Amino acid sequence: MTSIQHIAETTHEHATSAKVYVYEADYELEETSIAWQAQVRQGDRPPREISGSIPMTSPALATLAQQAVRDAILKEIDKFDESQ
Repeated sequence: MTSIQHIAETTHEHATSAKVYVYEADYELEETSIAWQAQVRQGDRPPREISGSIPMTSPALATLAQQAVRDAILKEIDKFDESQ
């Protein structure tokens, strides 16, 4: 049985632009992946919803799920920021 885990509101400063983003997320350990969805805000702009899935390549990944989700979110934020 899986349960939804929550990552509380966290900030991320983009290394190049120095823009500060705020995000919070939920994720769920599934049989073969970690499914996640996050809400991201930057300044007074409307929040953006992003989501993704991380393949479970090893049983050990379940132990590191929260960090894997944080890393995936930061990667998406940085991709978005660099495309601006």
